[in-house]
Amino acid sequence: MRKSIFVFVILSSALALSACGMKGDKGDKGDRGDAGPPGPQGPAGPPGKDGRDGVSPPPQFRVVRGGLDGGISKPAMCAPEEVMVSATCMVSSGDIAQTPRTLGDNGASCDARPGQSNPPQVVILCAKR
Repeated sequence: MRKSIFVFVILSSALALSACGMKGDKGDKGDRGDAGPPGPQGPAGPPGKDGRDGVSPPPQFRVVRGGLDGGISKPAMCAPEEVMVSATCMVSSGDIAQTPRTLGDNGASCDARPGQSNPPQVVILCAKR
């Protein structure tokens, strides 16, 4: 019985050592596999620093700029549910500043002075009523 255990140990050692030889050449790279299905959706993140649940409050003010059409300045008007808070006339540099003319409580315009090549453009600030 001792002899059979001794033979078994010798054969096992010989088999293990026979696998330790020189490495063969590296094989060719295989083809890329197909993409797997998308994973499950992750958990919701924490609320933002200033907002609740990622919802921002609506803006309090809106800036409206009057247009220019063929060298004539067009008035700027707030929406019917808004009221005009402020109005100013934007003039080119070197021109004399002007005071805007209000049109009710939700609009304003700027009138060009005689001989003025670039008419002023009105800018108003609107707020919700």
